[in-house]
Amino acid sequence: MSGTLWVIAVAVGLGMDAFSFALALGLTGIRKAFVWRMVLTIALFHVFMPWAGFCLGSMAGDLFGIVASVFGAILVVALGLKMIYNVLKGNGDSIQVAGLQSWRLYVLAFSVSLDAWSMGFSLGTMVNDILRAIIIIGLTAGIMTGGGILLGNKLGTGLGSNAQVLGGCILLGIGIKMCFTAIFYIHLG
Repeated sequence: MSGTLWVIAVAVGLGMDAFSFALALGLTGIRKAFVWRMVLTIALFHVFMPWAGFCLGSMAGDLFGIVASVFGAILVVALGLKMIYNVLKGNGDSIQVAGLQSWRLYVLAFSVSLDAWSMGFSLGTMVNDILRAIIIIGLTAGIMTGGGILLGNKLGTGLGSNAQVLGGCILLGIGIKMCFTAIFYIHLG
């Protein structure tokens, strides 16, 4: 998988969490001004959080090499499994639109971008052009947030948890691929 395709796959996987939140919000019907504020906030958090994770991951990659790659892969697998587990156990995220004014929106954006922060650890070991990668992740999260709200307005509640399961499966697949890549590298190295 090429670097750009890998980043897009990661971005879609990371954006699924925001998409599922946005889909749930879209079902309740929210004002357009709030939609834009939410989309921009989540997109910016999806740029900032992987950047912060990357800074730590880059240092770890320089210091520990392949160990950092394996650690990053384990984190991605754990995130995917956690997303799937939360849905299966009924711990899906419930949202109250009235409570998302001011600082609560930032808390929401932070919570749906925590997985992007963790993913940033492995970006330092997997991607050459970090700026392009985090811009793709942020734009994808913003588009998926807006799309989730629009789709939520059109559809029923059925897809919300399925989107989170799909996002978890994508992250799980990417993490497993990263593990095999690291093992293959160790074996050949």
